[in-house]
This record gives sequence, structure tokens and C-alpha cells, in this order.
Amino acid sequence: MEGNKQDLINLIEIKEGLPGMHPDLCGHYYSACMTTLHRMEHPEKLNMALSGDRKANLLLTWDDYFDEQFDRSWKEINYCTDHAAVCISCLLAINETSYTIVERSCKGDGFDYWLGDKDDILFSKTARLEISGILNETSTNTPEQRLTKKLKQTDQSDSTCLPAYVSIVEFSNPRAIFKNKR
Repeated sequence: MEGNKQDLINLIEIKEGLPGMHPDLCGHYYSACMTTLHRMEHPEKLNMALSGDRKANLLLTWDDYFDEQFDRSWKEINYCTDHAAVCISCLLAINETSYTIVERSCKGDGFDYWLGDKDDILFSKTARLEISGILNETSTNTPEQRLTKKLKQTDQSDSTCLPAYVSIVEFSNPRAIFKNKR
């Protein structure tokens, strides 16, 4: 596995933007993540178990400035959870691979984002990333079950012959699976 494998993930860093995401959009994803973490009553520094291609305990840091306006803005909890998972998953992709986010994929592609080499992002689409979030794991909705489903979902774009990564983030007992489909 390539990448810098740092065990500290500062969620605030996403607000600076990514090559394929405007800072405004990244701020949107950050606010969803902050709202979700706040609602789950997590502290501003928390451990998140990582499994998949690498096992680690990651330290997530974030700034909690949740208020009534955020609460009103993020009432649709599934939408909020999905966008919170994008925030964490993008940072996982950057930390766990040699890639960064370069473009949103189109609906029906079977994945969410195109990844490109960090050192050569111009017109670079060298891998795929599929993301999913779970607010509260249940016996019928676990990260492992979701991983199986999302790995299969990427089959429809396997003709690209590009690596596919799947990131599943669970928020109640924070953990993530980040796996390369091989």
C-alpha cells in the first residue's frame, strides 16, 4: 500500500479544497461531518478504527461549532450522513493511497469520484472511489455488508481497468473500512 499512512486525520483540512472539489463544496462536506459527529456526541478528538487494506486506530480531529442553524440545515439525516462519509473518505483516500480527488463521477458509473495521482493531477483519472456512510450499524446494515454491496456496484465500471477503492464509514462507534478492490 502506498501513501503517507499518517494516523492523524484533521477533518478541517478538507475545507481548503481538493483538486477535484471546490473549497465551498468541501466546506459543505465538512459541515455535514461536523454535524454528524456532534449529533453522535463524539468529542473533537476521537479514535476511529480503520480496517480493509490496513488496520489502524486513527485519531480524527475536528472543530465543533454546531448550532441551531446547522441543525436546521442538516435535518435530512441520511443526506447528512452520506455527505459526512464523503468528508472522511476523501481524506482517507489521500492518506491511504498515492491519489487525490480529481473529479466527481457521473451517476450510473458505479462509483462516486475519480482519483488521480497526487503528483500529476492534470487530466488524471487513474483510480475510482466509491463511498458509503452508516449512521448506526445494525445487524442487517453493517459496514462489512455494505462493503460487499459497494464492491459489486463498482463492477459496472471495471472495463476501465483502473483500481477501485471502497470506503465505508460508520459513525455511532466510529470505524471505517477502506479497501482496494483487487
